[in-house]
Amino acid sequence: MKIRVLGSSGARMPGHNLPAFLIDDFLLLDAGTSTCVLNKIAQRKITHILITHAHLDHINSIPFLAENLVNGHYGKPLTVISGRDVINDIKRNIFNNRIWPDFTAIPDRKKPVMKFMNIAAGSCMKISGYQVCTAKVNHPVPSYGFIIEDPNGRTLVYTGDTGPTNKLWNMMSYHDVRALIIEVAFPDSMKQLALLSGHLTPSLLSEELKKMKKVPDRILVTHISPSYRSEIIRELKKNTGVKTEILSDNKLIRI
Repeated sequence: MKIRVLGSSGARMPGHNLPAFLIDDFLLLDAGTSTCVLNKIAQRKITHILITHAHLDHINSIPFLAENLVNGHYGKPLTVISGRDVINDIKRNIFNNRIWPDFTAIPDRKKPVMKFMNIAAGSCMKISGYQVCTAKVNHPVPSYGFIIEDPNGRTLVYTGDTGPTNKLWNMMSYHDVRALIIEVAFPDSMKQLALLSGHLTPSLLSEELKKMKKVPDRILVTHISPSYRSEIIRELKKNTGVKTEILSDNKLIRI
């Protein structure tokens, strides 16, 4: 499995892109960033987007990707997948023909450039030979973590934004997980804010790792706030008890 990090930052600033991970060129995991990084050919290869939740930093590029795909549309729609509550938020608040055109009806409803698909928490689905399973995580809005297994059995877990959680770790225990992409948004000095806003700090990450029956070989940290990046990295080295890898934009990961 090849994972290209299009963005991995907890905030948009110069040199820091919002969260998005492109798996094997066709499957986009969150969509904070895409059109400002990928060229026209790469954008047209994307067939599915898994969305963890409807916060703007995780869906920002979907409207622009849909718009770019109209000119190269050959009848196969871009499929946006998440829990029903997340999909409803995106449809109601973005693709409502006021904030942005409803691309599920463009160029027409029989052959749209984009469609939505629901996945229930605790369930799995097949996408082009890949198995995708999902579980609810802890965030102020409806949010889902994803377990993605490629046709060769290589498995990645992505939390999206979450505070301390359990369901995803329970589901993860049934898979041979090679890598975990997990957020750490704030330093330990801001632990109370992290808990209130549904995020993790280095010490909270350490507690989450203790809940896992088996800790994945690779712990890939994302969603770091640029304002606290150096402080968070120091604390990760000190507090987690395992080796972590700090993700950066344009990094290529193979598992």
